[in-house]
Amino acid sequence: MKRKLLCCFLVAVTLVGCSNKSAPPTASGIPTARPFKDLRELPGTIADITLTSNTVRIDESSARRILKSVGSDGNIFVFDDSDQRIQNLHEGQILFLENIAVQKVLVVARNDKFIVVGTDYASLPEFIQQGHLKWDAPIQFTSLFADAREPRRMRVVESMARWIPESTVYAAGTQMSYSGKVDGWDTSISVTPGSNRLDLALKVSRSYQGMSVMVSSKGFVKDFVSSADIQVSSGNTDNFSYEAKNLNGEMNVEYAATRDEQGDAAGIDKPNIKLPALAKIPMPIAGIPFMLTINANLILKPGFGAKKEAASGSFRFTYSGDEGFQVKGGSPQASSSVNGSGSFDRITTASLAPHAILIGMAAPKITLSLGPGSAVDVLQEAFPSKIADQFSDFLAKTAAGKWAKKQIDPSFKTDASASVQTVAVGTMTAAGSLAMIPCKLTRLLLEFKGGADVYLLGMKGVDKEVVFAKKEFVTREPDVNICGDK
Repeated sequence: MKRKLLCCFLVAVTLVGCSNKSAPPTASGIPTARPFKDLRELPGTIADITLTSNTVRIDESSARRILKSVGSDGNIFVFDDSDQRIQNLHEGQILFLENIAVQKVLVVARNDKFIVVGTDYASLPEFIQQGHLKWDAPIQFTSLFADAREPRRMRVVESMARWIPESTVYAAGTQMSYSGKVDGWDTSISVTPGSNRLDLALKVSRSYQGMSVMVSSKGFVKDFVSSADIQVSSGNTDNFSYEAKNLNGEMNVEYAATRDEQGDAAGIDKPNIKLPALAKIPMPIAGIPFMLTINANLILKPGFGAKKEAASGSFRFTYSGDEGFQVKGGSPQASSSVNGSGSFDRITTASLAPHAILIGMAAPKITLSLGPGSAVDVLQEAFPSKIADQFSDFLAKTAAGKWAKKQIDPSFKTDASASVQTVAVGTMTAAGSLAMIPCKLTRLLLEFKGGADVYLLGMKGVDKEVVFAKKEFVTREPDVNICGDK
């Protein structure tokens, strides 16, 4: 019973949490349903691995007993000192906590009864000497949720309560939402599991030095199959294939931007918006804690040439097919068959001078990650971060500056990941009403791409994207060459 409850928690589907305006963007609830206990339960799954001699593997029952805290960045682990494997842990080894984390050890330090471990990401060949992992996992949004009509609480055995929180079980059709600030943008997100699909809605808005911008989007992603084929030998990743099969969906986007009479700014200082995850689906296999994340990210760049201007409009895009890629022999290439369409539906402008607006949306971006960054909120429900965060400065003083350097490096990546994504970039330019010909030109670029980073594969030079397909839809008003090329 204990093991069953443990697995149910660790592989719970995590969606954006209940609305909380004061919560940080990473805050989320823990909706649980009928998740994957282990991908080996699925037909056709292959999980045959031999770990490197440098890997310290700790079974999950021991891990839940000795692990006391995980830092808010997912890189500091605090254990009690009762396990000899942790007592003997040292820099350079790989710490493999079954169904929790696989991390490279940067520093180990003692503090009273605690053993504090500072970690970094670990690539596949750093802990797999020889192996083959392969799966086709159906992502069925309806079946991921309980049949109850209202949220209910999952009861936890008393002896497990110290590290497994009570979790909410949601019925299909129950809306879950987040609202708060993301990089200065007022943000609201909601997801609703429906019949064979996940409905998505998001809205961002901001006023900045006389500029006001709002973008809202509604759409859905249907059930799909998450597929991977990973082969490692002699400490090298020989083959890595990742694919979202039978991926279908639609997004409808509306935007509005204004510049008032008093404002001096003609743009927004932070146009890139990385939104909180829309869904998280843990996908453990043979103890390796992979996480599937569904995201939507935005880029907003309005530009006006004069004051008292406004622009608004809407566009939509659809996608269908398979999105995937393969990395073999260090060379990434597309392995997909995907199609899509798009169009601007409405354009309204009020301006005397030339002006433009760009809206880029990656939705959905489907990521398979190994690092704890994408799962840190789930881990912290079981192993709260307070103790680990208190040891951050302590580690900086005991690790010859390594930990401190890592902490201040803005380019440091916390996740080893692979992803596929559908990206729509809409641009609208207008000459203004004083122009000899008041042209309006819209372009909607639809791009399908993906890739895996060096942090996951352990291959130098692989950290780049592959474009699967690209389409462009252009409209001119009036439809004459002087208004720009189609």
